[in-house]
Amino acid sequence: MLNKFIFIYVCMIICLPAHSYESDKDKPIFLESDSAKWDEESQKSTYRGNVVVTQGSMVLTGNLLIVTSKNNEINKMTVFGEKATYRQKTRNGKIVNGESKKIEYYADKAKIIFLNKAVLTQSNNTVRSNKIIYQTDSENIMAGDKEGKSRVKMTLEPKKDNE
Repeated sequence: MLNKFIFIYVCMIICLPAHSYESDKDKPIFLESDSAKWDEESQKSTYRGNVVVTQGSMVLTGNLLIVTSKNNEINKMTVFGEKATYRQKTRNGKIVNGESKKIEYYADKAKIIFLNKAVLTQSNNTVRSNKIIYQTDSENIMAGDKEGKSRVKMTLEPKKDNE
């Protein structure tokens, strides 16, 4: 019950009426790294060292990236790093930043999962937990886990007069 309340509260307070650029999902994905390996049979590619992924305004960074595809379409990208990062501009120009040790990006589902020391920030509002699920199209956030074993910490800044 408490987790449902936290989820609803986070959605009401943090989820502003903005959305990631819809055009980002239609833009090409660019991958950069120090090395890359592609396995045609499993449709899995691995990128190592100074990994940078960009798609429109979205940027992911880390030390290791594993991309899985189905029918030659990317369906999941997993970024690892001591501090793997995510950054994207919303439709109304606000920046969303995220970081964790592992980031799972599902481009076809407009969903990002931050795992292990996860932090998500929009404006001056911050959510911290071991697991954060962020829907990029609706900006809905779900933090913590069903068992209540992962604490959720939020910092909610009052709205400024000029916002």
